[in-house]
Amino acid sequence: MPRQKSTPPHPPGTHLVLVDEKDRQYLIQVPEPGRVLRLKGENLDQETVAGLHDGQLLVTPHHRRYLVFLPTMEQLVMNMPREAQVIYPKDQALLLFYGDVAPGMEVIEVGVGHGAFSMALLRALGPDGRLLSYDLRLDHLNRTRKNIGLYLGPEYLERWEPVLADPIAEGFGGHTCDRLFTDIPEPWQLITPAAEAIAPGGIWAAYIPTVLQLMQQMEALSAERCFCLPTSFETLQRYWHARHPSVRPKHTMRGHTGFIVTGRRRWLPPAQPD
Repeated sequence: MPRQKSTPPHPPGTHLVLVDEKDRQYLIQVPEPGRVLRLKGENLDQETVAGLHDGQLLVTPHHRRYLVFLPTMEQLVMNMPREAQVIYPKDQALLLFYGDVAPGMEVIEVGVGHGAFSMALLRALGPDGRLLSYDLRLDHLNRTRKNIGLYLGPEYLERWEPVLADPIAEGFGGHTCDRLFTDIPEPWQLITPAAEAIAPGGIWAAYIPTVLQLMQQMEALSAERCFCLPTSFETLQRYWHARHPSVRPKHTMRGHTGFIVTGRRRWLPPAQPD
């Protein structure tokens, strides 16, 4: 089920994104009745904020102009408070696509950070899918729980299960999955637990920061009989300035953020007794 669109008046706590005339974005929440939203030295009353429409142009008392939208996942990820580095939207999109995530699947992820990719997975899995998230840090799991409830809604928590454990040392405890996603420094150490957990035909997508780690993951997949079709790539995102009289690439771009390495789980016949 897609996220339900909110229509005015928005309930308190609803997230909106305001985009100013320089394309700067401000992720805000509708305040409680009787409270005000403070933005760049201005106070906007609760009734004004709650009554904003998706796509509306807001002109403030100080004559500042903002386009108002319900935030996309990209806007949530890039504007929500965070301490850990998130997987950038350009990489999240390719992980979802090349990981072939579909509604109703069972997915395991290892390494959650603050839950940006967890939220993307839950959106893609729909109401019948399930996500099992492993992390070594309780604060990361708690922050992910908070962000899922805050930015997606408490109903998404019903199909999310956090696990405070080290699957490299302990395995996945008998859990199986259609897809495995990892965001850890040494994913090749998971090769045996991954082979046991991923169903035949399933996909393992690893998000990796460096070339040497990419090579070790590719070698591990190639050496393990249970996996095939190892593939590695990265994506670079370059924006363009397209306003007359100048059409040119922008001076800055989102270059290397991480590599994606995928492998497919083979079906193997049961071992024959000697």
